[in-house]
Amino acid sequence: MRTPLDLPDPLRDRPFTVYEALALGVPHSRLRSTRLERPFWGVRSGRRVQGVGILKAYALRMPRHAFFIGTTAALLHELPLPPSRDAILPLHVAVPAGKRRVSARDIMPHHVTIAAQDVVEFEGVRVTTLERTWCDLAASGLTVSQLVAAGDAALWHRHPRTTLRRMAGAAARYDGRRGAATIRASLPLLDGRADSAPESELRVAISLAGAPAPEVNSAVLDGRRFVATPDLSWPRHRVALEYEGDHHRTDARQWHHDIARYSRLQELGWLVFRATAADYRDPSAIVSRVIRAIESR
Repeated sequence: MRTPLDLPDPLRDRPFTVYEALALGVPHSRLRSTRLERPFWGVRSGRRVQGVGILKAYALRMPRHAFFIGTTAALLHELPLPPSRDAILPLHVAVPAGKRRVSARDIMPHHVTIAAQDVVEFEGVRVTTLERTWCDLAASGLTVSQLVAAGDAALWHRHPRTTLRRMAGAAARYDGRRGAATIRASLPLLDGRADSAPESELRVAISLAGAPAPEVNSAVLDGRRFVATPDLSWPRHRVALEYEGDHHRTDARQWHHDIARYSRLQELGWLVFRATAADYRDPSAIVSRVIRAIESR
């Protein structure tokens, strides 16, 4: 394990450039120390650089006309990505068409045609806007359900970071490009009331299979008495679907709470389906069961 290296206070808790360190009086010999992390050429850190810190480390040497794009931008904006797309490296770095592409270790360079309004400074780095990033995820190969999950997160009602109108505007500027068809299919399915990516993806799978659109996190009442707020529900048919992450199994308080509300729903004649991580990975079976229940009622 590396032992801490004496550095000036402004450099101790973040990555920095060699040029910055020299300006603060750090000698060349100290900057060559193996006790310093070297995430990119010309960048050093006294601490391990990981997660989005890797993006911010590269941003210290990224050309002014360059910006993060695609899944890299999505990580900065904290949009949910499928496990196959959530790796930090390589970093996706773009430049406007006609500019010289970035070339460096662990960098995936891109040339793009992009409107100035679709690039912003976010948390100190240049990156595509939340709305443009969502569109670029379609071009990266996300499915409709995965793209809806990312869009739902951007619109989440407890902390909305954009609007459906702004996302539609970005989609219009994106028309004609790779992924445009996926974007057009996803826009009508977005719902900011969804509380998790699995919930969003299951909702889309059920809708695309031909079921009526469910209500999302809507309260079920018995007269004026609150009963439950199912993740997805079809009140006319008294059918509900709940997605249960692992904490529903490991948290005893949550487990008892779940049992109580499922019992209250069943007392009112509701059918309650409980989806797990296995159903999220392959929703075909749970989708068929839910549709059969809706049709039978």
